[in-house]
Amino acid sequence: MNAPAEVLRVVIVDDEEPARLALRHALAVVGGVEVLAECANGIEAVRVVGECKPDLLLLDVQMPKIDGFEVLELVGNDVPVVFVTAYDEFALRAFEVHAVDYLLKPFTDERLAAAIARVRERRQAPRPAVGALRASARPPDTPLERVVIRDGAEVHVLPVGKIDYVEAQDDYIGFRSGGRLYLKEQTLGDLELALD
Repeated sequence: MNAPAEVLRVVIVDDEEPARLALRHALAVVGGVEVLAECANGIEAVRVVGECKPDLLLLDVQMPKIDGFEVLELVGNDVPVVFVTAYDEFALRAFEVHAVDYLLKPFTDERLAAAIARVRERRQAPRPAVGALRASARPPDTPLERVVIRDGAEVHVLPVGKIDYVEAQDDYIGFRSGGRLYLKEQTLGDLELALD
């Protein structure tokens, strides 16, 4: 007899309340999960992930303030991600940033159950380096337009045109903008990869 699967602790991130509600109901049907929190935007998601340390992040792609890919850049590979979105054009990019799965709305309970099973399998596999996630979070051949920096529970979005200069500070990069220094846990080498 198989042992019961562990309960996955989940955070749902979607800017539309009906979508969050539908996902919560679908998770109840699938079972084996506990919804820790629901977030209406990416900035809230970064804070909640830092506080709750969930086992899974169910993440929409297009949201106001910061999008799902920028959320993933900020939380790194600390938590497995399944993108849940109505837009199929982001699927390839999602797998480039090592998402576990990509659910296209509307999805079936069976498809959600398959994604949850894949998360359970992947939890045992090694995770990619954070630098690789950062380098692949932006589509290829697109210029860097902004830098997203997590500072505790705060998230700062700095347009590249408003950055005065960048300096190395051990394992961090200091971005000087508007008379303030913002530190991001990243090396200059990682930044150069992102700029290529």
